[in-house]
Amino acid sequence: MRHLGRAAVVLALLSATAAGQTLNDTRLRYTTWVSGLSAPTSFTWIGPGEMLVIQKNNGKVRWVKDGVILGDALDLPVDTSSERGGLGIAADPDFANNGYVYLYYSRSMTSSDNGGWLENRVERYTWNGATLGNVFGPLIAFPMDAQQSNGPNHDGGILRIGPDGKLYGQTGDLNRGRFGGGMERVEQNTATTGSADVGGIFRINTDGTIPSDNPFTGEADSSLHLWWSYGLRNGYGMTWDRVNGELWNTENGPNLYDEVDRVPKGMNSGWLKLMGPDSRDAKYSENGNQAFDESDLVFLQNSAYLDPVFSFKTPVGITAIEFLASKLFPTDMVDDCVFGDNNNGNLYFCELQSGRTSFKLPTGLTDKVADTTAERSKIVWGTGWGVVTDAQIGHDGYLYVVNHTSNRIYKVRPVTDGVDPEWRVDPGMQQAGTQDNAEESDDKTWNVTEATFSLPPRPFVIGATFKLNSAAPTSIVVQVETRYGRMAVPQAIHALNRNTGKWDLLDATTVGKTDVALSLPLATPADYIDPTTLKVELRLIAKPPMVKPIPRKLTLLVDLFRLDVTYP
Repeated sequence: MRHLGRAAVVLALLSATAAGQTLNDTRLRYTTWVSGLSAPTSFTWIGPGEMLVIQKNNGKVRWVKDGVILGDALDLPVDTSSERGGLGIAADPDFANNGYVYLYYSRSMTSSDNGGWLENRVERYTWNGATLGNVFGPLIAFPMDAQQSNGPNHDGGILRIGPDGKLYGQTGDLNRGRFGGGMERVEQNTATTGSADVGGIFRINTDGTIPSDNPFTGEADSSLHLWWSYGLRNGYGMTWDRVNGELWNTENGPNLYDEVDRVPKGMNSGWLKLMGPDSRDAKYSENGNQAFDESDLVFLQNSAYLDPVFSFKTPVGITAIEFLASKLFPTDMVDDCVFGDNNNGNLYFCELQSGRTSFKLPTGLTDKVADTTAERSKIVWGTGWGVVTDAQIGHDGYLYVVNHTSNRIYKVRPVTDGVDPEWRVDPGMQQAGTQDNAEESDDKTWNVTEATFSLPPRPFVIGATFKLNSAAPTSIVVQVETRYGRMAVPQAIHALNRNTGKWDLLDATTVGKTDVALSLPLATPADYIDPTTLKVELRLIAKPPMVKPIPRKLTLLVDLFRLDVTYP
């Protein structure tokens, strides 16, 4: 991978490329969310539309709200040799109450930038509403070691809070653990004893202590206790699959094989002996141009090796990774995987198979390796994106992508949002099943049951409130698919007109035991949007028919109730 420290050398080329950036799917669009940054590497959300961004080459943490830079929250003394600098940032899971923010950076020996490298470290700061202060730590550090190599590349640096509330981070190997001269180390699979202190994904408590359930806390060498996984050469991407809670990351290879990996607890990723699938027997200078197998790795207790989910035979400088965990995106994209690169300015997209342990790949990639440029192009999602160093879903459900070289963060969004409702039901009604109805699928059916009826039966009413992301859509279409469990029922759909304060009838249809799908455009969308809350309110009214015998219950089955909202 090209070093991020060399970004200035390629800045003109990649910035020119970024000016013509594309997204291959016409259902998507992008806009610049914020510009004017300086070599940004990563960001963390601290509120809706509000983030802190760390910059590589000057150690500044920028405060950004609604796409506007409001100031510098912090100025860290960083060493910026090669891939060193301001590297990672993450807000505490209880940030709203404690204001804690965690920073990963290459500490300069002096109080100014580039005063010589002291160590890579993680510190905790407290947000006061405008700046970061009250430093605590370092919580963890990877210092100069006179007995080993010290980089300056392979620093990693991405920080994330896991779904378990623990702090995870990646550190590359700093070129440690090579063969010969007593340099061999456990984390690089070149020795059975002796820690490199780098080369893995670490997992710590937010106070810097080691969780007792880390996989290697039973090892006699306490230097190994911090690791969630090891055998990592270097990486710039890490995220969780929100569907099953599994950790994924990206790993940069030498002259062969970049990887996308699942990272279960205790994973040995195989470096320095293995890159790419074990069966490929990759040979490169760091492994002595030897063909190693899984059996040649160094396995700590509770460790195991996994082949990559996907590999690029010719490295692309793989970087950020994220899952599209947002129902706003087209249904065939939701919860699928996006990742970026450094070398080509590409974004990539891969769909997950049902078990979510591998990708559904097109013809030519079923061996899980892109061997050629033509094969690589089969999963390209967008071009001209420069050096992509971070990608995260925002509070609004859109994807935010950092371009390290154009000094911008872009917002990727669907042309048409699929917006789910918040439900309200009348007293006496019973709810069953999932209320997650953005995907049109029978297995998402939501049941609402009225257990008894009065005489005459009273109307059966449910309400649905939809929160939009903008007050000025070009169109809103109500998508509804319903049926009733036992009989044909007169059903009406209404929308609250904010100008008149009255409920406008959108449709009146008799619906029976067979699905009825309706597509109902709002003629003037602005009439139905609350300008303050950006909410649209709808209701469904079903009036049970007067039949004999009187039914004991009525069941409404909702397969779909969604707004398709299109923006200019």
